[in-house]
Amino acid sequence: MFTQSFIKRSVLTASVFLYSSVALAQKTPLQILASGHMLVEAEIEGKKGNFIFDTGAGINLLLGNFYKSLGQKETYNYLTAFRATGEKMTVPLFKSKEITLNGKKFKDTWYATYDTEIKGIDGLISLAMLYDTEFIIDYTTKELIFPKEKLKSNKVMDIQLSTNADQSLDISTYILLNNTYKVNVLLDSGSGNDSFWFSDRLISTLGLKKENLQLREQKSEFNPDLITKFYVGNIPSVSTPFVTVEKPKVSFVEGLIYEGKTSINWLGKKLGFNLKEKKIYILD
Repeated sequence: MFTQSFIKRSVLTASVFLYSSVALAQKTPLQILASGHMLVEAEIEGKKGNFIFDTGAGINLLLGNFYKSLGQKETYNYLTAFRATGEKMTVPLFKSKEITLNGKKFKDTWYATYDTEIKGIDGLISLAMLYDTEFIIDYTTKELIFPKEKLKSNKVMDIQLSTNADQSLDISTYILLNNTYKVNVLLDSGSGNDSFWFSDRLISTLGLKKENLQLREQKSEFNPDLITKFYVGNIPSVSTPFVTVEKPKVSFVEGLIYEGKTSINWLGKKLGFNLKEKKIYILD
């Protein structure tokens, strides 16, 4: 469901994103914030806005004045899902007639709404509408690319898909902790850069003790009565067959509904995605 950090105003506040209409119709700029969050321009029902491109959002989300300006009426459709911390969320669902992203039009796409304002941000763009569209995230050129030729590489990672009635879509993959423990992690570009969350159930598995980790408590942005405990420290390594991060700072999260959840920047500087075939291509 929605990225744990998308509502943190201090991280996501950004100036208005300037879209460049370039000759290459299948490339569009990504504004990459210092936090690692990626902003892209999209057009929904003919209205332009700036959105976080979020592989962990699950479903497109429109905020405050932007969704109100679309003039949609009340809906009887809704989605109940859980945030990474286990917090239950029930949100109204609408279906857009047309979304234009990177020169391509997407019809009849589900989206949720949430009544808040974040300066410079109109919502989140998720993976749900990209199931049939190969795409590339290039951190070096800061572009979102829809390639004209089929993706291929000698470095390929398998991914798994999670969906709810074809309304939402998340992706995960298997990684190794300390070159030993194979865990499945949600891949969440909306968590920024170098983010590594793991279930607190893995603390003892990895031979750690809670009392030797730094305890941090965080209130939910939606429900201030809900507090999640984070146990923060370092582990020897996090790795895939193609990359290893030595001694990363990680958070063991109480009540995490996944074995793990990580950002995607550490996987490579140029990543190609084929959701239908459940593959990520490392292109750098």
